[in-house]
Amino acid sequence: MLLLRKINELRNNKIFFKYAKNTVWLIADNATKLIVGLFVGVWVARHLGPEDFGIYSYAISFVAIFSGVATLGLDNIVVRELVDKEECREKIIATTYILKCLGAAFSLLLLFSILFYFDFSANTREISIIMAFSIAFQTLNVIKLYFQSVVKIKYFVISSVLSIVISGCVKIYLILSNAPLESFAKAFLLESFLLSGFLVVLYRLKSETKTKNYLFDLNLAKALMSDSWPLIFAAIASVVKLKLGHVMLGNLGTYEEVGYYSAALRISELWFLIPVLLGTSIYPALIKANKNGVDNLRDKVILITRTMLFFAVPFAIIVSFLSKFIIVLLYGKSFEIAGKYLSIQIWSGLPYIVLFAYSQVTYIIGKTKIHLYLSLLSIFSIAIFNYLLIPLMGGIGAVYASLITNTLGSCLMIFLLEREINIFTKGIRNV
Repeated sequence: MLLLRKINELRNNKIFFKYAKNTVWLIADNATKLIVGLFVGVWVARHLGPEDFGIYSYAISFVAIFSGVATLGLDNIVVRELVDKEECREKIIATTYILKCLGAAFSLLLLFSILFYFDFSANTREISIIMAFSIAFQTLNVIKLYFQSVVKIKYFVISSVLSIVISGCVKIYLILSNAPLESFAKAFLLESFLLSGFLVVLYRLKSETKTKNYLFDLNLAKALMSDSWPLIFAAIASVVKLKLGHVMLGNLGTYEEVGYYSAALRISELWFLIPVLLGTSIYPALIKANKNGVDNLRDKVILITRTMLFFAVPFAIIVSFLSKFIIVLLYGKSFEIAGKYLSIQIWSGLPYIVLFAYSQVTYIIGKTKIHLYLSLLSIFSIAIFNYLLIPLMGGIGAVYASLITNTLGSCLMIFLLEREINIFTKGIRNV
């Protein structure tokens, strides 16, 4: 009877269903990424082979680091503002878009300067230049932030799924046509172009904003940047932790090792979709919980952490045990070495997965400077340990560098956040 009563309460809870629908759409989006990404990505890897796939992955990682700069750390801050200040949505969107354009222009200038100043191979430079223009299209990510704030993420999902499927079909055609590496770089750029185009179309059709109110506000821009400037480093660090291994392996090791590292990372990165999936729907709910008092916020964070811990550890154990089988099944015998990479790599994401709700609390209570400290630690840690371990251990050294960095970062986040809000110390018995 108690179970039936709870079910009936949920059925009558409109807020619950609103966020539940949002989560279902995100599951659909990430399921598409999982299926298409694995199927097409593995096929691309098989087609290119370890060395060319290493160059392809190196270029993606190199560009991704500069993409982190282009975001200016604004995303979570903008969602918060869009939720709290509904009457100013158009102004927030317009101001954020201009800021992101400036960030993208600076990122591209910096990227091209490095490409032509340092001694890159002609092939690597060409592939990186093609992919770099995807940064320009990412400015329209502000539309996703709007849909996230009004809990209508389905319109972003529709855009994402269409772009992924179309891009996947193009890549399959390229594989069957025995196309060279350059063509796959262009297909990568095409996906970003399609996503931004679909977002614009759906925003024009489905948004409730008024076009005449789109005005850049300098004071708002200053306020947003005042909150987000520590997060610029956090945005860079979050990408660096995942991508610097590729770049340093390409410089200190071989592109073949980059290929093995990338093959394993393509699987373990699916692990990081969990907080993205849950966070996009849960973040607005945590904001509202904080309005009802810190105890309400603490209870929700503890519940999320306990749930993630319950599912994450067994999953990591299973993947680690079956890593070699998974790699050979997907990529073939030529990538067999990547199995060892995956068995360690899967554990690198565990601290982030379990504690992702703690990270969101920093945005909600306005303690974004914590991310500055975490960013500085992450950048120095990943660089130092990669520099020390890659010459000694090759690609495996890059995997261990990532594991050490993520663990240190999570410990520092708990320590700094506990000084502001006692979530861990008061909730440890429940976790």
